[in-house]
Amino acid sequence: MPQVQPHATTSSSSLSAATPAAAHGALPAGDRSRQRALFCLLVSLVALPASWLLFSQLERLWPAIAAMEGLLFMAATTLLGAAMAVGPLAAALGFLLAVWFGVESVYRPRRRPSPALDRFIIGAGLLVWFAPALSAIAIAVQALVRGRIHFVRPPRDYLLATDPIAFWQGVGFWLIMAALFAFLAWRYWRPRLLSGKPHGE
Repeated sequence: MPQVQPHATTSSSSLSAATPAAAHGALPAGDRSRQRALFCLLVSLVALPASWLLFSQLERLWPAIAAMEGLLFMAATTLLGAAMAVGPLAAALGFLLAVWFGVESVYRPRRRPSPALDRFIIGAGLLVWFAPALSAIAIAVQALVRGRIHFVRPPRDYLLATDPIAFWQGVGFWLIMAALFAFLAWRYWRPRLLSGKPHGE
């Protein structure tokens, strides 16, 4: 009669006991999203003042760079141009990704609930997502109050008193854009706001 090896039973039981522990120690999806949001926010907070400092010192930096020659001038101008392009982009993308991951963290499981912070993140996310629609509505309302609407390209003002057709076309354009932006924002927020309470409440 074959005998069962005791060490095999012991190793299998220890493996089955270690698996739930590893699963229990894994970081939940909400906490991972919250960490990504914090990292992106830190990137934005570092890139924003750095970009402001770079642009404010541009008049002092450029004469020193212009006095260089050859490869040194090319390297300095390339580095300056890259910093001027990457800095504001990193600040803007970092902020948007921080809001994105922050909102995602609210509706995913976390180890510890944070109702006050969740409400703040939801409010900030709603403001950021609906900001384009609100801006378009503000432009249309401002045009109605002033009786004039301005377009950048081509640069021209359309007056209600002298050119009513073009004026109302411009107002309608901004109202259509506001409806489009609001629809896209609502498509993102609808399943989150109507699915129930965030995790932790």
